[in-house]
Parts: sequence; C-alpha cells; structure tokens
Amino acid sequence: MYIEIKNVTKTIKNKEVLSQVSLSLEAGKIHGFVGANASGKTMLFRAICGFIKLDEGMVKINQQPVVFNSALPVDIGLILETPGFIGNQTVMENLKYLASLHSKYDENLILELLRVFDIEQYVNKKVSALSLGTRQKIGIIQAVMENQELLVLDEPTNGLDKESVAAFIQLVERLKKQGKTILLASHNEYELRKLADTITEISEGKIANFSEI
Repeated sequence: MYIEIKNVTKTIKNKEVLSQVSLSLEAGKIHGFVGANASGKTMLFRAICGFIKLDEGMVKINQQPVVFNSALPVDIGLILETPGFIGNQTVMENLKYLASLHSKYDENLILELLRVFDIEQYVNKKVSALSLGTRQKIGIIQAVMENQELLVLDEPTNGLDKESVAAFIQLVERLKKQGKTILLASHNEYELRKLADTITEISEGKIANFSEI
C-alpha cells in the first residue's frame, strides 16, 4: 500500500483526538474523508503530513516512515487551513515565490490553472484586494502547481461557487489520470462520492466506516 496508517493515537488537552486509527490507501486513487467538525479529519491529515507528534502508532508513505517535523518521503501538495498569502504582493508574485522555494516554478502551468478557475484577470492584483473565494482558488492552485505526487486537500471547496466547484472536480479528475494520489476531506459526501474511489468516515477520532466506491 502507498499510505499505511497503523494504530495512530493522539491526545491533546486530555482529549483523544485520534484513537487507534489504522488505514491502508492505494496509490493513484482519490480517497475521500467525511466527518463532522472536530471529528478528527484534519488531525489525521496532520498526522499523515508529520505535523504532529504521535502518542502511538506510525504512518508510512511509499514504505518510508513519516517522522514528526521532518521532510516527507514524497513531494506533497497541501491545503489544511484557509490559505495564507503575502497580502501586499500580487497573485503571481505569491505563486512564483512559493514555487521557487522548491525550484519548481512553471509559469505556463500557473497561468493554465488560473484559467481553469477563471481568475487569470487577477494575476497582477494584490492578494489583499481579493475575495475569500478567489483566495481559496489561489490556494488550490498553490497546492497542485508543483506536480506533486501526493495531494492532501482539507475542505478545498470551502467558499467556492458552483462553477468553481465544477472546475475543481474536473481538475481533480485530471490529476488522478496523471497518477496522483489524492486525499480529499469534505462535509459534502455527495460531492465526494462523485470523485472518490474510497470513502472513510471519521467520528470522534475513530474510523466509523470505510467503503470502496
């Protein structure tokens, strides 16, 4: 399996936010995660990314262990919170800066992704002048613009209108065809079922149900 999660447990302020979570996820598929607020979805994504120190258990990606606060075994694209950008810089300046951190700046790809979400007209606008929905679209672009092998997307369609959600769905389907592995959390189970190969339901820090579509 591409991602192996075994007996992952995490307690914060005397509350067990993840409890003996075990899951195996194949490469090249879209894996959907559903659950209420504070169910543990985001915390599980943090565990997969090595952002939290586990009390018990382990995570492996591509047979390599994920170590807290260390580089991941594979390149990853990520949306975990409301995307943050440098407000007094333009959209392109922000994206160029972020891509250059990993020496993976591809202006043609960025412009193509801006067109996908119909926001190419904002390329030279300062981020601080943009709506939250437009910033969310830029966050999606930032998460996928470096041709990453693994994408971890937590509620990526928050604040998007129907047309933008449709554009996102088409983008994710395209990325799957390119062989990407995509972890996608959403409150909208209907939306997930249109996209995902598997659905994991999380409740109170535990896996309540796992199904293949």
